[in-house]
Amino acid sequence: MKKKVVFFLLLLLSLNVFADIVNLPIKNIDILNNIQVPNEVIEANIKMREGSIFKTENMLVDFKSLKDTGYFEDVVINPASFDGGVKVSISVIEKPNVRELLSKKGIIPLQDRSDMDKSLVISKVSVTGNKVIPSKEILGLLNLNTGEYFSRNKVINAQKSLLATGYFSNVAPKTTVSSGKLSLSFDVKENPVIKDILITGNSIFTDEQLEMLLLTKKGKVQNYNALNEDRNRILEAYNRAGFTLVNISDISLDENNNLRINIVEGIVRNIEVKRMITKQKGHRRKPNDDVLKTKSYVIDREIEIVPGKIFNNNDYQATVNNLMRLGIFKNVKYEARSIPGDPEGINLVLLIDEDRTATLQGAISYGSESGFMGSLALKDVNWSGKGQEFGVNVEKSNRDYTGFNINFFDPWIKNTDRVSWGWGAYKTSYGDNSSDLFGDIDTLGFKVNIGKGLSRNISLSIGAKIEKVKEKHEGNSFKKAKNGQWYYQVKKGKWQEIEGVDDKYLIWSVYPYISYDTRNNYFNPTKGTFAKLQVEGGHAGGYKADYFGNVTLELRKYHKGLFKNNIFAYRAIAGYMTKSTKEAQRFWVGGGNTLRGYDGGFFKGTQKLIATIENRTQINDVLGIVLFADAGRAWKQDGRDPAYSKERDNKRFGTNFGTTAGIGLRLNTPMGPLRFDFGWPVGNKMDKDGMKFYFNMGQAF
Repeated sequence: MKKKVVFFLLLLLSLNVFADIVNLPIKNIDILNNIQVPNEVIEANIKMREGSIFKTENMLVDFKSLKDTGYFEDVVINPASFDGGVKVSISVIEKPNVRELLSKKGIIPLQDRSDMDKSLVISKVSVTGNKVIPSKEILGLLNLNTGEYFSRNKVINAQKSLLATGYFSNVAPKTTVSSGKLSLSFDVKENPVIKDILITGNSIFTDEQLEMLLLTKKGKVQNYNALNEDRNRILEAYNRAGFTLVNISDISLDENNNLRINIVEGIVRNIEVKRMITKQKGHRRKPNDDVLKTKSYVIDREIEIVPGKIFNNNDYQATVNNLMRLGIFKNVKYEARSIPGDPEGINLVLLIDEDRTATLQGAISYGSESGFMGSLALKDVNWSGKGQEFGVNVEKSNRDYTGFNINFFDPWIKNTDRVSWGWGAYKTSYGDNSSDLFGDIDTLGFKVNIGKGLSRNISLSIGAKIEKVKEKHEGNSFKKAKNGQWYYQVKKGKWQEIEGVDDKYLIWSVYPYISYDTRNNYFNPTKGTFAKLQVEGGHAGGYKADYFGNVTLELRKYHKGLFKNNIFAYRAIAGYMTKSTKEAQRFWVGGGNTLRGYDGGFFKGTQKLIATIENRTQINDVLGIVLFADAGRAWKQDGRDPAYSKERDNKRFGTNFGTTAGIGLRLNTPMGPLRFDFGWPVGNKMDKDGMKFYFNMGQAF
């Protein structure tokens, strides 16, 4: 239907364009640019004739008819006024395979006609010299028929066709002429018959497996064309299995007509690691330019390629993944170098481009929660080239927050079977403006942990910490009687007794945890999964001293997003605490790391559930944009703090969620990655303050 509509529109257009020459006689028809297609073939497929009346509908029909022959890439019909009538020019562009198309229909191409000798008629076509390949099969390839005129070009093409099959080492046409008749014979020399197939150098595949791949078979005439295809089939089989450096050094017949195939599989003799060098104009290379900062043992333990074994690209890709996920390298490539005198062996050179891992950051920032914040941080995730993390951070805000911490972590102690350890010392003073009882919490602590990797992705660890905590009330709503009892002003003139004001206590705890981690980068992942289950138990002194316990589960997932440089990231956290946990030590939900749009600690309790989804787009090497949505809260605070409203202290787990949404910017700077987030409460708004702004380093998770 669509073609009919187009045809009708062309007809209407042509009636208007060629109105001046319609109904005039056709004086002349010129056929132009045909190289192989004879004129009579074109004339047989058009309705227009010299002397007939020119009609546009006939012109359109002829255009379609010529296109439908399949001989032409394009056809242009151009009518013009001429000698009181119409001159029609038909210009054609032939298809590249038009000779073959014409021959299939028994039409002799124009170029063959130019060397045709009409004094000689082919009376016989025969084949001699063939012992295995049937004559009928050979004759079918010649495109020569008895009764047609002799053409030198057709004979040459027939000779080329036989040689192109790959079965013959020589083809010689011979002619005998008698009384104007020509007898044509092709004397062929067949390739040898394959006696046996002998394969050497193979260890990955058996001889039988490789022979099944071959076009060449025992007892059949050797085909030169098949040898290239056989080579490709063998290499493709190795490549599919990951053996990408395999080579075939020889594939040929020996003096006994055995096909010999020698395979060089490529055994890794030695692995060398060097720094990837980027050529810079005017820079003169120095002897240590290719020396890495990272210690060799940090890299060696991540290499899956084993010297003495055949190189496998799957092992190489696993090596790249292992190295890249450390977050200290930008790129990994390899070079395979041949070894003189050792055709089987290769020396493998891993070229590694190290990333900047040490950052020194000093900043003054503002956040809705923290106010103006001054910070100074020194961090290196490849400290001394040992793959260890070391950092010192100092922070001070104008809203009663001061923090200092120093941390160290070695993810894999040298010369151990995936044993890790780390420690941290910290001192924080945090003012909670939403609390009267816990207006300021001062903590001095130390923690240590040790772990064991059960596999590359699973590790089991145990940590311990000890903290000295001081709590201080806020404002003038408290007073202390002479007998030491504290009172809280409920309303003007009315006071009620309250316990545990300005508590001081020592906390110790032990927390084993198991983690599963397949992320492709520990610090800025774009794919993979992370899961961590932690159980903690300990004792807290001071007011109502008691043992406590808690359990926390965290899940993360990262995958490719909607387009290039776009990913989705998900996180869910669930936690449960015993009621004996100190009130100031219970779960806090809100702030830049959990629920962006609510202040830190807006929700408190012994149970928590948090979920986050982020869509991250990296615009360029410096700038990234993040769209996010957070949901969650904490439940069952059931505490003594009078300022924590009953509205927020929801005692029914899983109800009255806080939900937020927002947008963020990520900046990669010489000082390190910076995070700027703007979050708004949405849905059930429990905070009327509106948008909150957060500043931090790195991704949220």
